[in-house]
Amino acid sequence: MASSARLALCLQISFVLAAAFKNDGKIVNGTTAAPGEFPFVVSLRRSKSGNHSCGATLLNSYWVLTAAHCVRGSTPEQVDVQYGSQRLARNTTQLVKVAAIHVHPGYDPQNKYVHDIALLQLKDYVSMSKRAQPVRLPEPRQHTPGNASAVLAGWGLNATGGVVQRHLQKVNLQVFSDQECSERHQEQLHSSQICAGVPEGGKGQCSGDSGGPLLLTNSDTQIGIVSWSKKPCARPPFPGVFTEVSEYVDWIVTTVGSSSTPSSLWVGQLVVGRSPPALLS
Repeated sequence: MASSARLALCLQISFVLAAAFKNDGKIVNGTTAAPGEFPFVVSLRRSKSGNHSCGATLLNSYWVLTAAHCVRGSTPEQVDVQYGSQRLARNTTQLVKVAAIHVHPGYDPQNKYVHDIALLQLKDYVSMSKRAQPVRLPEPRQHTPGNASAVLAGWGLNATGGVVQRHLQKVNLQVFSDQECSERHQEQLHSSQICAGVPEGGKGQCSGDSGGPLLLTNSDTQIGIVSWSKKPCARPPFPGVFTEVSEYVDWIVTTVGSSSTPSSLWVGQLVVGRSPPALLS
């Protein structure tokens, strides 16, 4: 083969490989979520810039669940919530403002981000539809066994130093037992935290996924809230660390129930609240 032909072939291969790697933009090594697959996942945005900052989930038409570190120090006026769409869009009309922020009183970022959970009370009613539905909470203190299959959804960076994804991504993960989680991180984590990743690393959460949900596979039950991870993202042997939702169901029920706005929560197989969610068409 002539040198010019070999050069042309090499350049062609290089362009193909570069395009392949450039288009492999996901929450670390995930895939694009199917339309309507996670109708309860919402985006927290900085109201001034319209930029995505964290993930979150709809609990009902007036309440959103997220991580404390996503909103601590923020005022309600600084946060907007985009709902009902898997594509981030600055000019969306599916946007609701926040009326109040409730950070768990025990939240401590200096103590391995213990109690990293917060509730946002919305200023306006979010109408439920096929693209906007409430997430189901687990039973209080429900145990999730190690090796359970789970899925993470979010718009976070595809890698440390990467870019926020415009379309919602998902990745299949494995839940690690509390003992294995602490052993992999080489420090004792809190019993109110849960870990998920893959043993070989390379899949999991990154910046921008914080506050988003970890769900049992083939379920709408949220077992975790993205809290923190070692950097660079998805680095073995360290699985991502999540707030374990089942440890906070009582706090969620109490906080939501203290509001004067009638609202309900899906908890396990029961509906808790003064009126159940509207039937979805």
